[in-house]
Amino acid sequence: MKCSNCSAELPRGAKFCSECGQKVTKAGGRSCTNCGSSLKPGASFCHNCGTPVGAGAGRAPAAAGPARQSWLASYGAFLFIPIFAGIIVLLFWANKEPEGLSASNPAAAPGAPNPAAMQQVHQTLDRLQKNLEANPKDLVSIDSLAVMYAIAGSYDKARQYYERHLEIEPENRDIKIALALTYHNLNQSARAIDLIKTVLDKEPTYFFALFYLGEIHASLGHKKLAEQYWQKIVDTYPGTEWAKTAQQRIHDVLHPGEN
Repeated sequence: MKCSNCSAELPRGAKFCSECGQKVTKAGGRSCTNCGSSLKPGASFCHNCGTPVGAGAGRAPAAAGPARQSWLASYGAFLFIPIFAGIIVLLFWANKEPEGLSASNPAAAPGAPNPAAMQQVHQTLDRLQKNLEANPKDLVSIDSLAVMYAIAGSYDKARQYYERHLEIEPENRDIKIALALTYHNLNQSARAIDLIKTVLDKEPTYFFALFYLGEIHASLGHKKLAEQYWQKIVDTYPGTEWAKTAQQRIHDVLHPGEN
């Protein structure tokens, strides 16, 4: 069996790819890109953590929107909600509690660390670090390390790698948003908001900037501000999956508890 993301060979019974951290799912099944929970048929949101299925999957809208798949389509959900799922978190099991926001997902907490899984994680980290030693501008390794540390809840280390990426590509809009979400998880929300606004200054209708800026404001209790950003998605991309996702988030935030 091969990983659907990086095509690495997977041992029988593997739940995560040891090379890229991709959740392994059964054929025909779907799982949440944030917490790894199995998704019900036709679900628009994960029942476990609430991550939007449409936005997480990164499907471009049929009528409008950027043609290429965004980096945030694959990894953005990991950066916003602190999670403790998968073997990555075992990196910090014995050392410390994850940094950042305290609103973790207790349902996703792991059991006792598996030595074989820990060894796989450390081998992957060592490989990525060696790649950077050989090529300090290896953006794939930089981003992979940033995502792994973000998933593990070590947001300050993730921040360092995202900032390192921006030193090489100062105008990369997706990395700016990823860094902003990391700032948010470090309780630096004002800094996060300002950084995403720099993306919107150049691209006022960029979906991921609007969507995650709405999420940050919603998490801070700024419901009306969140609604404004999500409504702009609805108005800009009518009839698309992005619009449906934004409409659902407006409903969830303004009318919690209603189905």
